[in-house]
Amino acid sequence: MNRMELMSVKSDIQPIVLVCAADNNYAMPLAVTVSSAVANVKNNRKIALFVLDGGISEFNKRKITKSLNPAQISVSWVKPDNALFENLVLTRHLTPTCYYRLLITEFLPKEFDKAIYLDTDMVVTGDLAELWDIDIEENYVLAVQDDVELNIGMSEGLRNYKEIGISPDEKYFNSGLLVINMKKWRDENIGKKVIEYVKQNREYVRNDQDGLNAVLAGKWGELHPKWNIMPKIYDYQSSQDSPLAPEVYNELLENPCIIHYTNSPKPWYAGLKEECKHPKKHLFFEYLDITAWSGWRDTYWRRLWRKFMKITSLTTAKL
Repeated sequence: MNRMELMSVKSDIQPIVLVCAADNNYAMPLAVTVSSAVANVKNNRKIALFVLDGGISEFNKRKITKSLNPAQISVSWVKPDNALFENLVLTRHLTPTCYYRLLITEFLPKEFDKAIYLDTDMVVTGDLAELWDIDIEENYVLAVQDDVELNIGMSEGLRNYKEIGISPDEKYFNSGLLVINMKKWRDENIGKKVIEYVKQNREYVRNDQDGLNAVLAGKWGELHPKWNIMPKIYDYQSSQDSPLAPEVYNELLENPCIIHYTNSPKPWYAGLKEECKHPKKHLFFEYLDITAWSGWRDTYWRRLWRKFMKITSLTTAKL
C-alpha cells in the first residue's frame, strides 16, 4: 500500500483523543487550535482533550474551558514533572513543554491505544474524525513530510545520519501533527528512547523533532499533506514549481484540513517592525473570535510594552 493511501476504518467506540501541550504564553493559541477542531468535527463525534500543562494560569485555564462546549469535548489537565526533561536541548523558544509529547504514554490513561497530538500554532479546518479513522496499521506514528527538510539527508539536526545508520533518503516528518500508536510507544518506550537520543547527540539535534525522526526513521506512515499544511506551499507560483503532484498541490490550496503557522512572527504576536504575512493568517482570528478571547488583537502598544518588559528584564538580570 502506498504510504499516502492509508486505509480508513470506523471507530466510534472511543472519543477522538486529542493532546496539546502549552505553557501560559500559548494559552490563547491553544484555545484557538482546539476550538477550531471542535467547530469542524462532524456527526456528533466527541473529543477527549488532554492538555499537557506547562504552567497555564488558573485564569487562562478558565478562559480555555469557557471557550469549549462541554457537550462536544471533555478537558483533562495534566501537569508533567519538568525533572523528567532535564539536560535536554533548551532555548528561549524550546522549553520543557516542547518535549512533553514524548512521554504522552506516561500522562494518558492506559486504555487509549491511539492519540492525535497537535501543536498549538495550528488551525484545524477539516474534520478530525476523518484523520482519527485512518488505520494506523503497524506504524509507530502517522505524520506529514516536512515542507523544507524533505529527507534525513537535508536535516541540519541529523548530520550524523551515517553514524546512526539511517539512509539520507528516508523522509523527514514534521512533528506538529502526530497520530500516535500508543501501544507501540508504550511497549517499546519510544518517548524515553527519543529523550536519550537527544541527550546523547546534543551537538547535532536542535529539538525533539530531530530525535523523533532519528528513532522512528522508516517506522512511520505518511499522511496526505492536507493534515499539516506548512508555509512553503504558498511560496510556489504553481504546481510545476513545487515537488507535489498537481492534484495534491491544488487540494492543499483549496481544501486545507490543518494550517500550521511554523514561521515567525506568529499571527497573534508580531514585532514592532514585522507582522505575520501568512496568507491564512485571517483564519486564526476567525477562530479566535469564537473563544473567550474574542476581539483580542495584537496592537502596536502591546508590542511596545513587550519590548519594554524584555529590556527591563534583561537589565534586571545583569544587576
